[in-house]
Amino acid sequence: MTRQCPQDPTEVFSDDESICKNHFRPLVTAEETTPEPITTAGPAPGTTATASPAPGGTRPERVTWSLAVCWRCGTESPNSTNVECLKAECRRSLTPPAMHIRFPQGEVEVQPGENVSLGRQGPHGQVFRDYPNVSRRHATVGVDHDGRAWIVPFAVSNGTFLNDQELPDSLNRTLASGDRIRFAASAAVGAITLYER
Repeated sequence: MTRQCPQDPTEVFSDDESICKNHFRPLVTAEETTPEPITTAGPAPGTTATASPAPGGTRPERVTWSLAVCWRCGTESPNSTNVECLKAECRRSLTPPAMHIRFPQGEVEVQPGENVSLGRQGPHGQVFRDYPNVSRRHATVGVDHDGRAWIVPFAVSNGTFLNDQELPDSLNRTLASGDRIRFAASAAVGAITLYER
């Protein structure tokens, strides 16, 4: 049986996969697939995530979520009192961070009011360990208390890229769900998801 992303039915996955890595959505079987509406309201209890349109309606600015489904792996939570994912490999809080950045070699989670330095040095250094052209301190990402997510690149020789466009040093740029960041020309791309609060 073939599985598809409910947000984009043109994306097809094998039966052993459970989540769309592009949209971070639980997969459904092909016959269950109907495009999910994009809404601005929060999810009803027991529903899966939907997305709020960005200005212009081109991509989601924030992703809504529910305690009924793990935001990270898509595992359903049958008990409304659960606060942690039931899947042994995940075991994450069912409440997502304000910003989640998924790189091929790791993930970065940022809560409201936090900022995190990214590069080969520091708490997220393992994400960039295979990329010697990424600086020890390449950029800072953060989420303001009001929920605005941002990135500020440091003055580095190899560049910081947002959606394949190089950013000027020290310029604060707002981030949205679906944005892609890359440090240096050949480093892995990180996919950004912002969650409703």
